Amino acid sequence: MPSPPSRCVSRSVRSPQSSVLLLFLACATSQTPHIDLCSKVACLPHDTAGVAIAAGKLVVNGKELTPQFKAIQSFDVSLDRREIVFSAKRADNFDIGLVSLDGSDVHWVPEDPSDETDPQWAPRGNKVSYIVHARAGDLIRTVHIPTSMQLSVDFPYATIRALAWDRPAERYSVVVSSPDASERIESMQYDGRARRTDVAPEVRLDVAQEPVAGALLLRPSAMRYGEKLPLVVWVSDPPFVWNDERGAMMRKRRVACAIMRRAPDDAFWAAVRAIPWIDMNHVSVRDR
Repeated sequence: MPSPPSRCVSRSVRSPQSSVLLLFLACATSQTPHIDLCSKVACLPHDTAGVAIAAGKLVVNGKELTPQFKAIQSFDVSLDRREIVFSAKRADNFDIGLVSLDGSDVHWVPEDPSDETDPQWAPRGNKVSYIVHARAGDLIRTVHIPTSMQLSVDFPYATIRALAWDRPAERYSVVVSSPDASERIESMQYDGRARRTDVAPEVRLDVAQEPVAGALLLRPSAMRYGEKLPLVVWVSDPPFVWNDERGAMMRKRRVACAIMRRAPDDAFWAAVRAIPWIDMNHVSVRDR
């Protein structure tokens, strides 16, 4: 089904770094429907054992298992270990914690400065897997609880929306999207081996991409000799996700697109001005 047209509000300002007139657009767009992971792959079923989230706490049968946190994003129960793994916001970001189903002190998995979400018990081997939302793209981290040994699988410049182990307990699957491709399902063993795409993206752009001064720069994969491309700076947080409007723009027009979390700064303008194939006379900034 085609997406409805976007609604944009525009204003023009001059860049403090040049005489280039920048067009700022604030847009609201609809997106391609999300993939339902467990309708596409045979996910391992979960038994919550009566555990629930109530007012920032984990509770079971009226008994409080954790103190109150700013938020609890999700949890998973291991009936074999009688232990709960959960993602909670203690201060500024989400961390992964463990608490006994019978009640105990909370033990925290060695934390990352990035948000850690969607924890799941591996079906065997006393391991948990979860998503780390890192600055250069998400990753899946698997931790062996008794030893704290960690393994990570990177998804550079991509965002993972869902994680689930399969019923045979051999692989986990993720729903992932990126600026160059819409949502798809990939699966792999917990250590990242035998990685494959199980559900292909509906749309994939023929683009090259490279990091530039805090942004991810997309351009057509094949360039003509002496060609200069208009530049669209796309401000969006999170940055590394598929966007229907941006994808349509990249398919229809020969442009470069710099995707970044925040409004461009002096270092960014200096970096793109040094790229010979960018036409600094035709620059726009879109702030979503």
